[in-house]
Amino acid sequence: MSFSSDCKEELCRLPLEKSCCRLSELSALYMTLGSLSLLGRGQVKVQFAVESPAIARRIFLLLQRELHLTAQIHYVSHPRFGGVRNCILTLNPQQSPVLLTRFSMMDLDHHGHAALRSTTPKVNLQKSCCCRSFLRGAMLGCGTLTKPKRGYRLELVACEEGFRLILAKAMQRFSLSFRQSQRNGQTIYYQTTGEQVITFLTLIGAHQAVITLEELRVQREVLGDINRAMNCDAANLQKQMNASDRQIEQILKLISHDMFSHLPPALQEIAKARVHAPDASLAELGQMLDPPIGKSGVNHRMRRLMEFAENLPGSIHSSHPQ
Repeated sequence: MSFSSDCKEELCRLPLEKSCCRLSELSALYMTLGSLSLLGRGQVKVQFAVESPAIARRIFLLLQRELHLTAQIHYVSHPRFGGVRNCILTLNPQQSPVLLTRFSMMDLDHHGHAALRSTTPKVNLQKSCCCRSFLRGAMLGCGTLTKPKRGYRLELVACEEGFRLILAKAMQRFSLSFRQSQRNGQTIYYQTTGEQVITFLTLIGAHQAVITLEELRVQREVLGDINRAMNCDAANLQKQMNASDRQIEQILKLISHDMFSHLPPALQEIAKARVHAPDASLAELGQMLDPPIGKSGVNHRMRRLMEFAENLPGSIHSSHPQ
């Protein structure tokens, strides 16, 4: 199961909240997964087509708890799409007006007959709890969340203009700065910033998904620190090896000019230690001497040794201080 599916499963297990919140969540699910069919003679039929059994169960419970409607359920398979099995929840012509009336899409005309006034539910976003519920329904109906190891990316697909406007208003209520793009004539709201994704998931109640994202974020930071430390160590090691090669090259230069014996004993000692231990650090070289000296002492002697080699052939004198 994908991370996106796990997140939606978690949302579907949340308690069905207050009546206003149930209606807000249901309206988002209707706008993303629902369809309205006109049957003639003023009759209508509402259906929800859902791939996820958990979301289908959530819609069934919302209809039952909020409107006391029991949807008929049947399944449809699509062989052309790899055998995808959709759950279809249907409200018959007697039940559908109840839902549409609560959505303020249908009302009674002057003859007492139900008449369709709008194709988009009227959503009350005055309360923050209703905004959160609407965003939760939007996530269940049209949201996707990429696998966290590949980075953050949350998308909400707005197919209809009415839904797009309401969704934008709900996100604005919580200062969610989602970006927009167009894909196949649809508006895509997306966010790739970890902080914004986590804020959105927290608002809609996906706390376990947030914990998972935070754990992976910490893991990435730790691995990043380890990689940086390893790269730094590798760079330092390469720098050390390059310096060692230059030092040995200069020592051999002194030997080839028969000037090694003219060096002060302390510099001869450090030169022999370097030739015998080309991979050793300055601190390690210091511990090989008798008596041992510190890194700064080794660095001082090595610098003097290099000065002797660079000044060949005429400026080497055995009277140089140690």
